[in-house]
Amino acid sequence: MRTITFVNDNVRADENMQDDIFQALYMVHKLFPQCTIVSCPVTHTDFFYISENSKSLFGYDATHMMVTHSILEKYLAELHESDIQDFHECINYIGSFFKDECLEDLHKFRCIFYYRFRHATGRYIYMQDQKVTLVTANKRIIHYSLLREMDRDSIFSGVKVEIYREQPVFEKIAEYKPSHVKNKLSPREADLVDLIKRGLTTKEIAWQLNISHNTVRNIKSKMFEKYNVTNAIELLNMAG
Repeated sequence: MRTITFVNDNVRADENMQDDIFQALYMVHKLFPQCTIVSCPVTHTDFFYISENSKSLFGYDATHMMVTHSILEKYLAELHESDIQDFHECINYIGSFFKDECLEDLHKFRCIFYYRFRHATGRYIYMQDQKVTLVTANKRIIHYSLLREMDRDSIFSGVKVEIYREQPVFEKIAEYKPSHVKNKLSPREADLVDLIKRGLTTKEIAWQLNISHNTVRNIKSKMFEKYNVTNAIELLNMAG
């Protein structure tokens, strides 16, 4: 076992291939020490790699992560229950996006997912999950994730995926947020969100829209249910 890696004892990969892969991921970890590096459990089923700083992110050490999270379904089970379906829809979107792309060009792309993940303490952390493809000097293709918790001051606005392409620097070329597609605002809801953004009270919103206070409250209540939120600030994060 290398200092920063944990590998399945029953690994079937060729030893030379392991050395090539581990050296590449070791260098990635050196470049991004603030991130936890995890090999893709879907494309790399013959080994599992995770940097030893996993405990600072997940609250679990590398041994625990190998046992409980080296299978994708077990990892996804730790997502917030409200995020799982949207995460799968983001995966489907990525599949459609790349279906016509040449496999040799995948290393030119970055896909960044945002979702909530259950920490060992039971609290949910806002995760930034960057999916990366790396081609080693020996032409081996490695798929892995750069995982980190979003800044404490960052506001979670729902599950989404961003796609970046190197041209020559990485620039965002697409974004997909399932909640915006499924929960498109009606004209009345859009007016209400705009007025909430401007800081108007319920009474002022009612006057602006020429409706009663109770109607404003009812619209808000239905939107809270629609977006699975509990207050106006969370509503703006999700629908604004």
